[in-house]
Amino acid sequence: MANPLVLSVKGIDIHAQQWGNPKGMPMLGLHGWLDNSATYHRLAPYLADFNLVTVDLPGHGLSGHWPEHQHYHLWAGVEDVEFIADALGWERFHLMGHSMGASISSLYAGTFPERLLSLTMIEALGPLSGSENEAPKRLAEAILKMKKHAPDHKTVEQVSDLVHARMHGMLKLSEAGAIEIVSRAHKETEQGYQWTHDRRLMIPSMMRLPESLIQSFFANISAPTCLILANDGMFNEKGFEASVLGARWALIQSKKEIHWLAGGHHLHLEGDAAHIGDTICQFILARDNG
Repeated sequence: MANPLVLSVKGIDIHAQQWGNPKGMPMLGLHGWLDNSATYHRLAPYLADFNLVTVDLPGHGLSGHWPEHQHYHLWAGVEDVEFIADALGWERFHLMGHSMGASISSLYAGTFPERLLSLTMIEALGPLSGSENEAPKRLAEAILKMKKHAPDHKTVEQVSDLVHARMHGMLKLSEAGAIEIVSRAHKETEQGYQWTHDRRLMIPSMMRLPESLIQSFFANISAPTCLILANDGMFNEKGFEASVLGARWALIQSKKEIHWLAGGHHLHLEGDAAHIGDTICQFILARDNG
């Protein structure tokens, strides 16, 4: 079982769960977009030798929301990770992320390479890039949608309604997986049940970083890096090396491993968590043994 933690970060409460060995090597776990720290409920027991802290990132799960009118920028997550690590009192640590959390992790690894003992990315290898030509349109869209933003979520009668919605969202989940995510993503009101995440997370990013800039972060990664991708996930193994992601991967000069494992995008939550946990532990153990 996990111990609950609450950290004060940049004026809001960040809720987290602490797993494993409190005296073990520190590891921070970051979740995907509209998920929360419950995404690691099945994987965490297989990382029991670590002092694993999985957080609800700002605007997600039980954590606080940014002040009114502030946007959520993926690259700002780098600062969030830095402040979270400071709040935990960690000088150096292992970093693990899934999807959006993996994208943030890659940018953090390139920004503060000296703080990481290792980097594990699950089902992402950096953020989506954007072209200069699309930037004006994207900025206008984000601002116009923010002007129409309404903070309140629709109320539903039963938690099962939220589970059903999460099962059939943009990145579909099994019922068991959706139940885990919803467990930290809803609140009860007098009228029924509501999501707890900040609706501003649905507003498109004001800007996407150009590919050349993203690659500069990958070129600066020095931590041993483990990449776990799903056979039935968001990426194609056959064309990986010739893709933009392959170019990013090639830029990492430190020790690195890539593993294509059975499952879909949430394979760590819905697939063989024991095998994934063993893959991560064996990678880090090999690194510690030189």
